[in-house]
Amino acid sequence: MAGSLQDQLLNMGVASKKQAQQAKQQKRKKAKQAKGGAAPVADQQDSQAQLAKARAEKQQRDRELNRQREAEKQQRAQAAQARQLVEQHGKPVPEEGPVDYNFVHGKVIKTLHVDRKQLEMLAAGTLAVAFLDDKYWLLAGDVAERVAAVSGELIASHHQKQEPDEDDPYKDYQIPDDLMW
Repeated sequence: MAGSLQDQLLNMGVASKKQAQQAKQQKRKKAKQAKGGAAPVADQQDSQAQLAKARAEKQQRDRELNRQREAEKQQRAQAAQARQLVEQHGKPVPEEGPVDYNFVHGKVIKTLHVDRKQLEMLAAGTLAVAFLDDKYWLLAGDVAERVAAVSGELIASHHQKQEPDEDDPYKDYQIPDDLMW
């Protein structure tokens, strides 16, 4: 019994030549696909979908990183602008003065030595105290408002006139801002 199984089946009459040719063609197609000539269509679609998803995620990460960089850049620019305003328009607080001005900076009560005119201006809100580089500066009220708009943490003390509450029973009694205890 020599020969292939296909030849034996043809000789016995179990299979026809047409069926044998179809079997050979299918065998060749499978061998070609196995060598890598043509991957299954479903695998290609899956890999393309994964690549598209990875690209979209990378673009999203890149956008978020760029947004963070721009925000940091803008914060640095605002801090530099506020610093420049304080240094250009500010006047250092004198070491000694006839009157003490007390204010709260953070959780600590600080004392500055100023003259009587500066004390009145601080109480009226036309003068403000800024804190920059471990040093206190006196700023005009309008400059202090510009600095506060850019970087509010630099302003240590700035009084602003407040409207009295309509229901306040003591609204007719004004307390002086420069009251000393």
